Amino acid sequence: MASENSSTLSFNTLVHMVTIKLSSNNFLLWRNQVVPLLQCQNYYGYIDGSTSMPSATSDPTAHNLWKQNDQLVMNLLFSSLTEEALSVVIGLTTSREVWNALEAAFSHKSKVRELQIKDELHLMKRGSRSVSEYSRVFKAHCDQLPAMGRPVDDTNKVHWYLRGLGHEFSSFSTSQLSLTPIPSFKDIVPKAESFDLFSKSIDNNAGGVSAYVAHSSSASSNQNARPNNNQNKYKGG
Repeated sequence: MASENSSTLSFNTLVHMVTIKLSSNNFLLWRNQVVPLLQCQNYYGYIDGSTSMPSATSDPTAHNLWKQNDQLVMNLLFSSLTEEALSVVIGLTTSREVWNALEAAFSHKSKVRELQIKDELHLMKRGSRSVSEYSRVFKAHCDQLPAMGRPVDDTNKVHWYLRGLGHEFSSFSTSQLSLTPIPSFKDIVPKAESFDLFSKSIDNNAGGVSAYVAHSSSASSNQNARPNNNQNKYKGG
């Protein structure tokens, strides 16, 4: 029983330790926060059914203690729910009923959201955005997955990121994917930004050379077309 645990924390302390409010997009993250807390306080048996309710007739004291602890767990769960989640558990009377209802309502939605984010990462393109802006948007999408308890493999992350950079980065992307080991995502982003700056500096220099050549050719043409005053004077004499 939870009362036999000398390390049992007060209800107010437990409430403040659950910092994430359950919504349709974060069930896995919420669950990963709540379960260890309940386990370390010997309360998890109330939601998984392993701590069964004692008979009210044969052991009324244990029965009342069970109901007291079960209500504590249920109220702890209630304190970590958004209004959206609370609407799912209205009228339920035990923590196990509450837990089962929340799991049934939100675990599937969380999985759907996980697949949606992965699809977005697969399809994301840099387009007209700068490499820095594209990197920020891509990372923000990736960060949602570990927040849901579903971190994406770093190699997949690098592959999706490089693919989204576009044709202008094909040589860069190919060279990075051929490395052993493949660079991590945190290393590939500054590499892509450096490659972008280097490519732009080459383009700018090439443009400057072209302008200089064009200017020189124009000046040379003007010089050739200009009449020679000394020759005119000679002819006139």
